[in-house]
Amino acid sequence: MTASVDVNVNRGRIDAIQLLRAFAATAVVFTHATTRIGYIFPEGIAGSHLFGESSGQVRVGDAGVDLFFVISGFVMLYVHRNDFARPGAVSGFFRKRIARIVPLYWLLTTVAVAVTVLSPGVFTTHYAAADPAWIVGSYLFLPIPAPGRELSPVIGVGWTLNYEMFFYLVFGLLLMFPRALALRSLISAFTVLVGLGVVLSPALPWAKFVTSWLLLEFLLGIGIAYWRLSGGRLSAQAAWMVAAVSLAVLLATVHWTPDEQGAGRFALWGIPAAGIVVAATNLDLGQGRARRLAAVLGDASYSIYLFQVFALPIWGFMMSRLGFGTLPFDLNVVILTVLVVASGVVGWAVVERPLSRAVKPFVAGPAHRERPVGELRS
Repeated sequence: MTASVDVNVNRGRIDAIQLLRAFAATAVVFTHATTRIGYIFPEGIAGSHLFGESSGQVRVGDAGVDLFFVISGFVMLYVHRNDFARPGAVSGFFRKRIARIVPLYWLLTTVAVAVTVLSPGVFTTHYAAADPAWIVGSYLFLPIPAPGRELSPVIGVGWTLNYEMFFYLVFGLLLMFPRALALRSLISAFTVLVGLGVVLSPALPWAKFVTSWLLLEFLLGIGIAYWRLSGGRLSAQAAWMVAAVSLAVLLATVHWTPDEQGAGRFALWGIPAAGIVVAATNLDLGQGRARRLAAVLGDASYSIYLFQVFALPIWGFMMSRLGFGTLPFDLNVVILTVLVVASGVVGWAVVERPLSRAVKPFVAGPAHRERPVGELRS
């Protein structure tokens, strides 16, 4: 595995990963929108109910989380493939991660804490009891149970960031070793942790967290990156076939609620998510609007994912006041999803991007450098 291997150098393929990020965020928003529409119109509304209510709650959109995890594993190895055992790589990696993840999350967490304290119940993912340990844990990405509920930080969707940061912590520390040793250690550690979870069935929230099957989804992404960096590739026809089969498996579970973070979720959501990433890394979006749209939505995916916590109740409230209850259920879900995604893009342009630029000189440090990989962001 060498840096000279021509993998994903074409920016169209890089933007395919960006498009997957946007798709993952939108899928999660879509599932949450079905819940929100049912919440704001409890009396029920006419029309098709393909997306929820009488047909059952759509859950497959939550598989966007699994797609995020596979993408993270892929991007970390691909972007940092030459950083193993390099002086300053560990500190540079963590500075970059902090600059990318923390500022927006802390800002929105602070807003959410204020809302939770001042107006309990505004957000269905928030809780009336503002427990100090829970709040501190939310800022530090620690799996501390919410009042009256298991692992959910102040910003409910932030539970996924706890996993991301745990993966970054382990991956970043392993950058001090040669690549082969680091990858073997990472694979062994996560596999052993999941195995312990299977054998011991831990009851404590933190123990469930560090033994979750979701950890293996990061390894799937790393495996895909290793395969591509080693020269592995699929024809366009084969890539489309893999994508079709993977999507078919996901759609077969459209109303299925997985066993939280267990083997069922890994098998029916994690593995198909890996198939989608395999397909994307072997396809080229080419030129034109699709590529530009993928780049923008991919960059905005983090804001789309986080801002939904605020955008869903705000837009839902406005829809309830403006008489949207007369429209079909499914149409309302689509409208709310579009509004929330658009709000996330605005949040990225107005809040996240300026905030990242402002903090980067203080956090990134001299070791920070961008990789010439078609602007693929890690």
